Amino acid sequence: MEVKTVEETSLSLKKITTYATITGLLVVGILLPIPYVKGYGSVLNTVLLLGLVGLVGRTLLSAVLAFSRTDPPAIGDTTLPTVSVVIPAYNEEPVLPGTIEACKRVDYPAEKLEVVLCYEASSTDRTAEIAQQAAADDPRFVAVERDEPGGGKAKATNYALKHATGDIIASIDADHQFKPDAIRRAVAWFLADEDTWCVKGRCYGDNPTDSLLALHATVERHIAEKGDLFAREVVDGFTIFGGGQAFFRKEVFEELGEFDEEILVEDIDMSSKIHSIGKELRVDPQVITYEENPATLSAWWNQRKRWARGWMQVAVRYLPLLPQERAISIRKKIDAVYTFAYAIVPVLFVLVFPMPLFNGLTGVSTATLIPNGWVVWSFISITPIIVSYLIFIQDWLEGETHHPLEYLAAFTLWPYLVFQTAVFIAAFIDEFILDKDSIYVTTSRSDQGQSHPR
Repeated sequence: MEVKTVEETSLSLKKITTYATITGLLVVGILLPIPYVKGYGSVLNTVLLLGLVGLVGRTLLSAVLAFSRTDPPAIGDTTLPTVSVVIPAYNEEPVLPGTIEACKRVDYPAEKLEVVLCYEASSTDRTAEIAQQAAADDPRFVAVERDEPGGGKAKATNYALKHATGDIIASIDADHQFKPDAIRRAVAWFLADEDTWCVKGRCYGDNPTDSLLALHATVERHIAEKGDLFAREVVDGFTIFGGGQAFFRKEVFEELGEFDEEILVEDIDMSSKIHSIGKELRVDPQVITYEENPATLSAWWNQRKRWARGWMQVAVRYLPLLPQERAISIRKKIDAVYTFAYAIVPVLFVLVFPMPLFNGLTGVSTATLIPNGWVVWSFISITPIIVSYLIFIQDWLEGETHHPLEYLAAFTLWPYLVFQTAVFIAAFIDEFILDKDSIYVTTSRSDQGQSHPR
């Protein structure tokens, strides 16, 4: 898979015109029957509204369910397995020192912990020097150079895995900093249940003041990580892990093979594989790593488009397969279908915006078939605020803190989410219309990477 940096990508007038034209043709094509087919506009508008209600309604329910908490059993040092932490690193000078320091502070026996710092030979900053110095200073650290063609997160992680010797393997991004008890808590879940093959913790954004975009991305991630992902665990649904951090039994890679290097979200692909053989993927939001969210528009856009397109790739692959897997429960199958359907559905929400325009031009009513529609729209409008504050309350109860600006960002989250629809549209066009080759665009880091004080 070809790899590019954010700086190597560009947004030209030709690109903007191409995507705008395709989007316009798609919208016109779907809305064109409105004046010619009686009731078409109202039915379409109703379906879109119900789809939006389903999305925000589930998010609200997830935030409520996230108040639940289950702790793993306490374990002594003598029963702890060996753990390998693998950290792929490419041009990570701003954040890697903080990640290394956080690894040094973890509450885990030194003789049972190794940290594999797998740095890219093509890095143009001090990443290699930082990794080598960490290995020279602390026997827990191993510096490994990857000097081979091709790249992407999956390929780099697979290379690092070859040097991991632990019974449990933790994979984290180079900007993630462990909370001191994270590894011990994650390991306890493996000891409590032999069918648990993966433990997913919480990626906790800690740079909301870097930019207005980073602020809203931080709040968005809090909702996803503490609400949606954990609620799946609470109801025994289709649990998934994000590539930012996860823990695995080594048997995962012996049984299922390496991460798929041809897909943009290898983490969601592996999540599906784990479920397909009847093993468990546990989500525990108390297993925390602090992460940095993109602070610039170009970094945010490329990251989110990579995620959106990757989800579409996985959806196409697993929507027809998972419902047929005998090892998966009915509840997980239903949740999986919902999950992958909504990987594509947000593209259709763009139709909501030109609907009033078509109404005015054609004189044909597109009013929804739902009585008192204003009540539904009011519910949709305030849900992000309610969900955000439910998460804030939970974090307060757990001793986690938020920057004051995050409490304000909850009120302006909807414009951010609406803007994010453009990401889904661009990803949809790349994947299904233009059929472009997948390109892994690395996430650029801010210049103020620092060790988290918590």
